[in-house]
Amino acid sequence: MKNPCVTSRWLPLAAVLALAGCGGGSDNEPGLTSDNTGLPEGMVEKTLPAASDEVYVNLETGELVDPSDTWHLKASRLTFNLNGGESGTGNVGGALAVAQDDFYKDNGDPDENVFTNASASSELEHLLGPFEAPAAWQTDGLQSAFGSWETWSSYDYSTGQISALSDIGYLVRSAEGNSFARMKVVSFDFPTRANQGIRDFEFEFSVQGAGEVAFSDQPVTFTPPADYDGGDACFDFDSGQVVDCDTSDTWDVMVGFSGYNWYLRSNSGPSGSGDGGASGPIGWDELDSYEADPGVPQIYAQDSTGGVFSEHTWYAYNLLGNHKIWPNFRTYLIKADIDETEASVWALQIVNYYDDDGVSGNPTIRWHRVTLN
Repeated sequence: MKNPCVTSRWLPLAAVLALAGCGGGSDNEPGLTSDNTGLPEGMVEKTLPAASDEVYVNLETGELVDPSDTWHLKASRLTFNLNGGESGTGNVGGALAVAQDDFYKDNGDPDENVFTNASASSELEHLLGPFEAPAAWQTDGLQSAFGSWETWSSYDYSTGQISALSDIGYLVRSAEGNSFARMKVVSFDFPTRANQGIRDFEFEFSVQGAGEVAFSDQPVTFTPPADYDGGDACFDFDSGQVVDCDTSDTWDVMVGFSGYNWYLRSNSGPSGSGDGGASGPIGWDELDSYEADPGVPQIYAQDSTGGVFSEHTWYAYNLLGNHKIWPNFRTYLIKADIDETEASVWALQIVNYYDDDGVSGNPTIRWHRVTLN
């Protein structure tokens, strides 16, 4: 399924800039009017004031709590996290229970007719169950601002070779937050069955230094250092130098692999202490014609954490030319402790993104405790 605020391949730059305001605005045209009445016994519904602050929810009590207390779900505007994995000290896990495939066309695009005719009342039945126990519970992991590996590389299942998608580029913000680069994925050579790690790579940066007004026409390149061991390597595009990932505070882009994952990361969020970030992947033919940073900070996502809610997005954006968020009423299962057989399990839907005044960033959730078959 396509997430309208996270590119799965690449977008024209104009579309990336339009999506910078994803979910913004406060006019009174929410994607869903509040028509919920007569919820079943035991079901809880709550609008979360998450427009400017992270909000933590204890699903057992139904209360908003301090992050130092017991919490299961965290909300921040469009983003939802569970208290486990990379997102918290708990052991909360999730699973998708009802995928709502009918909300999407065969090519993965949202079906505008289905989205705009659905309501919280019409989709309540999907929250009622019964539900089968999932094959596995998913805890939150790190989400790179550059996207998953599929957005910039390809894997040959017959040979185990990972190579670059050379028509991909990104806008990147430095760790200092005051310089920018147009980055091209030139090459990537990772023979996974050779047991030697990443063998070679090249990323090209046209840099717009602090105080400058355009990208340089003299690019700098990021290639493996002489002592590279096939794992993580970091680059500071302002200096044009490879730097130590562990000791440097000024690295801007990291390339590496761990376990079964290979990745690009920015110096931001859980990946680093900097103010870095990256746009979604952009087709190089489009990005190559761009002469400077567009001056729209919102296009630079930072590294974050995510799991079932980011893998199975809960909304669509900009249907019928209306720059709003529309829920797909997917049902998620959330387990309080994935290692405890008797731990509570809840079924949950996200049914709105706007409060009663039409202000965005205030999602409404509803949930109830369930017994799995």
